[in-house]
Amino acid sequence: MLAAPADKSGAPEASEPNDADAAPKDEGKPDEAPPTDARAEDAPPEGAGEIQSGAKMRDILAEGFLIRTTVLVPADAVTRQLGKVSPDAIILTLQKETAIAVCYYTLKAYVKGSLTDIASCTVFR
Repeated sequence: MLAAPADKSGAPEASEPNDADAAPKDEGKPDEAPPTDARAEDAPPEGAGEIQSGAKMRDILAEGFLIRTTVLVPADAVTRQLGKVSPDAIILTLQKETAIAVCYYTLKAYVKGSLTDIASCTVFR
């Protein structure tokens, strides 16, 4: 066997790559698109993500939404959030299949009876 003569200075030969001079390794290509089936799983279904603000509860109930929860928010919590003196509030959540609606009312409006005419619901489809 023949061995290549070693350089007495210990420096690598010109044909050997030097780590400092080497181009960075391409560990992953960020501009590479994921496989087609992965994109289909991550994409929301068509029509998803639609938000409708200012809907009336009457319209939502007519569409077939059902009331799922009713939460009383005390006046001191509402006042802390808004930064001004506020009355008790009611938050209603409604659901129809995968769509949800959130309605926010003062307790006075909730008790009054004209609750379905107030446009204070947000629908997430």
